[in-house]
Amino acid sequence: MDDSRNDTTELDVEPVLATEQEALRWLRQVDGTVYHNRNDADGENAFVAVVRTPPSNGKTGKIILAFGESIQEAAGAAEEEWNTLWSSMSVTH
Repeated sequence: MDDSRNDTTELDVEPVLATEQEALRWLRQVDGTVYHNRNDADGENAFVAVVRTPPSNGKTGKIILAFGESIQEAAGAAEEEWNTLWSSMSVTH
């Protein structure tokens, strides 16, 4: 997997889910959950967002696990992957 697409260190980009409330609202909309890893409370994997995409075109849904230092970061990574998966599923072959 190419992690370079998630690297925004050189870009001045606002996170899509800028507040904790926006992140939690998006997770509720997609029936997602966020977990806090108390063993890594201050680390880069402190929060884990878990989201399942609905089935599409007769295929089962996919599970998305996204990690972050905050709820916003974990949910934002999950949302990005969600959008990527939906884009790839909506392409007609």
